[in-house]
Amino acid sequence: MKNSSSKQLETQSQPFMDVLVDYAFKRIFASNHNKRYLIAMLNAFLAKYIGEIIDVELLSTEQLGILPDDKRVSYDIYAKEGAGRRFLIEMQRSRQTFYSRRAIAYVSRAVSNELQKGDREYHFPNVISLNFLEKHDKKIMGKANLLQRVMLKNEENEIFSEKVMFIFVDLSIFADGKRGMDLSDLCQKWAYYIRNIGHMEEVDVRGETGIFLEFINECRMSNLNEAEMREYKKSVMDYADVRDACVAAKEDGLAEGKEEGRMEGRMEGLAEGKKLIVDRMLAQKLTIDAICNLTGLTEDEIKGFMAENNV
Repeated sequence: MKNSSSKQLETQSQPFMDVLVDYAFKRIFASNHNKRYLIAMLNAFLAKYIGEIIDVELLSTEQLGILPDDKRVSYDIYAKEGAGRRFLIEMQRSRQTFYSRRAIAYVSRAVSNELQKGDREYHFPNVISLNFLEKHDKKIMGKANLLQRVMLKNEENEIFSEKVMFIFVDLSIFADGKRGMDLSDLCQKWAYYIRNIGHMEEVDVRGETGIFLEFINECRMSNLNEAEMREYKKSVMDYADVRDACVAAKEDGLAEGKEEGRMEGRMEGLAEGKKLIVDRMLAQKLTIDAICNLTGLTEDEIKGFMAENNV
């Protein structure tokens, strides 16, 4: 298995797509052709809480608000099952201090968009948020090793409502191909493959069977035509550019603050660092919504920066 720290962007040398990459994640789990992988993955993480999921219908991931000025949200994957439950699935690659608030906001939008005019009893389907975290987030995961489930409870630790549920999966425990757990558990096995398939060689998947063998074969780079390969490479490069921009901007911001030697200088330096990040992200044609999610800036702040710089 290849070490992820030495991962190259020359995707031709990789037998499998990196499912952490946005394009690959959605190709594998968010298409009707591959719906069986989404169902199998959802059952691995959710069946013990809600029962077996037989089928799902993929829904539009773009969710508008009730009012014209409401913030638009975009899910990675949005689906519903026959029983009416809604599933939000997110792949989060960077650590965000506000990610728990974002998860709540996404679920809230799903709930509000299901409310019907004139319904005084507030009927809406159960909404389940499944979040894959590439980086360990101690605030979210707490003492949990792989999976953290969050419910609405009262002071007596009794369930207040089962209408919403959050599941957070810490993929970092399998970083660099570390197994560390018994992969006979389906949750662990899905987390392991999602985290590492893009760095695996043929020898690493030898002997696999069933749905995981099908999943592995679907992840093969050889399945991509020329146009799909370009999309995949662009998705890989987009993340690499964002990551590099964040690192450079943080260094520039801290350096400027240090030279000033004052709190004001540090804050101004960090502000300039964020502007550098936004500038580089816009150059890479990232959407405003994506930039908001990655930087923590508001849509108005980014639009203000664009106006100031005639972008």
